[in-house]
Amino acid sequence: MKVGSEVRVIGVPDGLEDYPDFPSKSTFTKCVGREFVITGFNDIGMAELDISSVNESVGETIWIEPKFLELVSE
Repeated sequence: MKVGSEVRVIGVPDGLEDYPDFPSKSTFTKCVGREFVITGFNDIGMAELDISSVNESVGETIWIEPKFLELVSE
């Protein structure tokens, strides 16, 4: 996987909770089964995905471990 790869979210990280200002677990759950393009990686290897299409909120992203992603195309 690399920046620009198309991936499918296949799982939700353990320990996520919903908070009043950011419903983390619900947001990740909505992403499961959907495809996204990797827009970046952080220093510890987590992939950044633009999830604007999920919540219809421009510029919204999540950071997720690659083990919760399935490669669709490079």
